[in-house]
Amino acid sequence: SARTVIVGVNTFADGAEPPVMPTPDYSQLEAEQVARVRALRARRDGGAAHAALAALAAAAPLVADRAAPLMPAIISAVRARATVGEISDVLEGAWGRYRPA
Repeated sequence: SARTVIVGVNTFADGAEPPVMPTPDYSQLEAEQVARVRALRARRDGGAAHAALAALAAAAPLVADRAAPLMPAIISAVRARATVGEISDVLEGAWGRYRPA
């Protein structure tokens, strides 16, 4: 029977225990990023961001038929200071989330 070769695991292993790698604490980085996103949302034009995201949502289903280009709508959303998460959420709403088999 064929076996998948994994160097250092089932082939050419030295028998030593793997090193313990401590998990980094990203809580301060996370708090800083959350604060930055909140500040961005507070100072942007919320109406412009909402309108740009709505235009993106309208364009996303038309891309498969080549009836509407998507990149101009994405660029408009970025210029309106929409976050990557907001843009991704709009596209996920239109197309769903990829789930590998």
